Amino acid sequence: MKMKKNLLKLVSELFDSQLVAVLSTTKDDKPYSCLVSYVVDEEIGNVIFSTRRKRLKYRNMRSNPFVCLMVDNRQNEPSDIHRATSVTIIGEAFDTEGNEREKCMKLLLGRHSNLTEFVNHPDTAVIKVAIEKMYVVSDFESVNVIEV
Repeated sequence: MKMKKNLLKLVSELFDSQLVAVLSTTKDDKPYSCLVSYVVDEEIGNVIFSTRRKRLKYRNMRSNPFVCLMVDNRQNEPSDIHRATSVTIIGEAFDTEGNEREKCMKLLLGRHSNLTEFVNHPDTAVIKVAIEKMYVVSDFESVNVIEV
């Protein structure tokens, strides 16, 4: 992925500083959003998170694998509208298996060791979202689109 150095730095710092993202899924034209603990791989090409297979988000992703994640650094202050940075990620999600699952689990647990029991549960899916596009919004009206 080609990205300007300053934009790459901004995106990398945001992903490194935030532990949760908002995940949005849809099924039958009905949207659903929730928080997920996540990690982005070194190449900034994939987002990884986990969920139980019985959850609504998982069922939605099985029906429609195209998802949206948003990571932001707001502080719940009035100035957030002008100072916060957000990255909206568009991509396709799939449940990992075999060696790929092991690799993704290692990456996820490297960042979220507190989720070890949850991630290792037999009903937990380790989801990998292949990033297709990112919208980076900063300084209120500065928008950059990154095609992956």
